[in-house]
Amino acid sequence: MCGTGDGGSSTSSDIGNGGTSSGGDRSTSSGGDRSTSSGGDRSTSSGGDRSTSSGGDRSRSSGGDRSRSSGGDRSTSSGGDRSTSSGGDRSTSSGGDRSTSSGGDRSTSSGGDRSTSSGDEASPNVRPSARPQPSGPFLPVDSCGEKPTVDNGDFISDSDRNRMALTFKCINYYKLVGPEQVMCHSDKTWSKLPICKAPCTIDKRTFYLLDLKKDMFVKEGESQTFLCKETDYWKKPFVADVRCLNGDVTTGSCTLGCKLDARRYYWLDLTQDMFLKDERQTLNCKQKDYWGRPLVANVQCQNGYLTSNSCYQLN
Repeated sequence: MCGTGDGGSSTSSDIGNGGTSSGGDRSTSSGGDRSTSSGGDRSTSSGGDRSTSSGGDRSRSSGGDRSRSSGGDRSTSSGGDRSTSSGGDRSTSSGGDRSTSSGGDRSTSSGGDRSTSSGDEASPNVRPSARPQPSGPFLPVDSCGEKPTVDNGDFISDSDRNRMALTFKCINYYKLVGPEQVMCHSDKTWSKLPICKAPCTIDKRTFYLLDLKKDMFVKEGESQTFLCKETDYWKKPFVADVRCLNGDVTTGSCTLGCKLDARRYYWLDLTQDMFLKDERQTLNCKQKDYWGRPLVANVQCQNGYLTSNSCYQLN
């Protein structure tokens, strides 16, 4: 061993190792490793590793790894990994991984992964979808080929070949359930189709307590008030509510109500006589305001007597 002053240069040779240190630096190497340090840096290497550090940096490597750091950076690598850091960055890698960071960023990778970050930006973690999402862009409906069909319903005819949607409607008394419009996705598949639910049939034989002139229908999910055969001493009408839900019919008891005569209440938008329970309802008027907006009127049934007000604009 030989030495030349303090802060000069020193060369140390161990059995099976190679170490070189110069310029007031400290370098330690053991176990068949090679460590080189210059310019006031500190480098530590053990266990068959190679570590290189320059320019006021600190680099540590252990366990058969390779670590390189330059330019005022700090780089740590362990466990058979490779880590490279430059430009004032900090990079940490473990477990057989590779991590690269540059430009003032920080990148961490573990468990056999590879992570790369640059330019002071964070890379978003984007998870791919297993199947394409049905949302747009949409194509003209003619791009999907044959038009879809809905039982007891049909789409409204449109001569525009570039139309972007089919609008469906159901036949009389059938209730449209689901989206009214169907569109063609970019993968040339149709969007979800609606269904037309059958109404409930109110026949005279089954509902013999009701004053029915013919079989009637109630739409799915709706209720309708019917006239009962029963009346009070003064011949005031009794009415009952009939509800259709999932194809099943439920009826209420017959109670005192009112008859709304379409001819007598001619200003109301009625196609036929209707019957009301002991309650108030808001009905549409035939008349519209100056700007063509619809008007409504309140109709009240109370103890068999019917009252109504004039038409007004509904806010």
